[in-house]
Order: sequence, then structure tokens, then C-alpha cells
Amino acid sequence: MAFDVSQYCTGYSIGVGGVVLDENKALLVHRALNSGPGADTWALPGGFVERDESIHAAVQREVLEETGIEAEVEGLIAVLNRALDDRNDTYFIFLMRASGGDMRVDGVEVADARFFALEELESLSRLQSLSRLVVIPALQGEITALLAFPHPHTMPSRGMLYAGVGK
Repeated sequence: MAFDVSQYCTGYSIGVGGVVLDENKALLVHRALNSGPGADTWALPGGFVERDESIHAAVQREVLEETGIEAEVEGLIAVLNRALDDRNDTYFIFLMRASGGDMRVDGVEVADARFFALEELESLSRLQSLSRLVVIPALQGEITALLAFPHPHTMPSRGMLYAGVGK
């Protein structure tokens, strides 16, 4: 019996999201009413990884596309995996720092984007629960990130190694 790789390469999605910090504030996007699941909620900027990009490059691209903000990856802080009846989804969440750009949204997928202080988040209605779980601890300095290192045999734009480092 031959190995059939096709059974492992369908029904999967890889997504990314960024907890983008600027001083003591975190960047969130308000999903537009017609944007599908998560519509009309505040959430992390992010989206799907394209076939030819690394998760590191994808999160930087998604943050820029959705908000106009350039951000540098500091490390990987969370992974969500959902094995559902018809698919298997994995979502990587990165800690990032804003490094430039001007706030702008497309008005189609994202209706608004803003930086929020911790006090504002605690009372923000329609904040997605996953976003709340990672953004509040990040603003409180309670998140430990796996740091990004260039993969020894791959260009940084094509792959990174995420690892905890001992003291």
C-alpha cells in the first residue's frame, strides 16, 4: 500500500494574529459587519497564512494590510488548535512591537483599528474572548514569548525557529 499524502494536506488552515504593543497600548481591529465569523467584534489583527510564506512573514503582512501599522515580531506567545468535524485549524499568536506606519483600514474586512490602554480593554464590549485572553496579560507584562531565531538551513523570510531560552 502506497503512502497517500493527500489525506494529510486537505482540510487544514493556518492562521496568525498579532498582539501589537505601542508603549502601554495594544492594537485591535473591529471586524466589519460583512467579514464572516467574528463580524462586529474587536479582535487581534491577523488572518490566513499564504502557501508561500512563513508564519513570521504572514503576521507582519496581515497586521500591515489590516491596520497600516508596521510591526516587528518579538516572539510566539500562544497557539490555538481546533480539530473540528471537517477541518483542523491552527492559529499562531505573536507578541509584536509597532515600528511605524500610519493607521488605515480597508472598510471591507476591517471597519476600525485603534490602540487601547488596559483600562479601556477591561470595559470594551464585543472583544473576542481569545483576544482578551492574550492581550490583557501582554499589557500587564505577564506573557513569556518563545523567541524567534533564524532557521539554520532556511532564509529568515522562509522559516524561523521559535524557542524558549534559559537564563
